[in-house]
Amino acid sequence: MAKNNKVTDKLVVHECAIKPYQIFCELIETEFSEFSSNKTLFLEVVDINDQYWFFDGFREVSMLTYSNKVSIKRVNLFNAEIERRAWSYLIEELRNLNPINPRIFEAIKNNMPISIQRTLLGRALTIQYVLNEKNLKRHHYDYQVRRMRSQCTSEIPSFSELIDEVRYADSK
Repeated sequence: MAKNNKVTDKLVVHECAIKPYQIFCELIETEFSEFSSNKTLFLEVVDINDQYWFFDGFREVSMLTYSNKVSIKRVNLFNAEIERRAWSYLIEELRNLNPINPRIFEAIKNNMPISIQRTLLGRALTIQYVLNEKNLKRHHYDYQVRRMRSQCTSEIPSFSELIDEVRYADSK
């Protein structure tokens, strides 16, 4: 049953959706003009201790404000289904990117468990699979890779990159 609430302070990313949500937040640009405050957002959530644990709809959740109305539907799903739906949402975002961003592709490919790749795609995720889905030739992706490499980047590393750097330094 759906319930209309102002629940922005009760929304929490589900533990099985943390990595896909992190990739979304760090790498996929959110366009705030897409979600207007007069629309009601529909979310399926898992209700745990009066907190609403979301696992997809990352774009919409990231644009929520206290003035937005949210219609929630409590669902009982196994963790494997929650994880599958979170990655499925992220794959759909990847399919919608134009052009394909090599950093986003690599982040998804390297972090999505192979079992989920096979469940969602019927095979391991490859750039050729994405190119075929988008009906593009390989040179479109290669151009983006060359372009990305040629740009001088002075970006601040993500939190996960800093942790990996420290772990690598400690392992020496």
